[in-house]
Amino acid sequence: LLPPNAFGHLRRQAAALDALRPRMSDCCRHHAPLPCARRAWTDVLDGFCTDEFGVKTRQFHCCRRHGAA
Repeated sequence: LLPPNAFGHLRRQAAALDALRPRMSDCCRHHAPLPCARRAWTDVLDGFCTDEFGVKTRQFHCCRRHGAA
């Protein structure tokens, strides 16, 4: 548990990991698990970065990269 008035960046990171967990579990049952996992990771990371750019704090370093990076 994090204090209610701080640590927003950690909450966003935890929310992204929480969103990733069920998607990865679904990929394990998929006929092509690796492409499924890659899609799940990029979708969750894109959502995380969207949230990161929505606040006036320094964004996580991976959110400033583009494409395959």
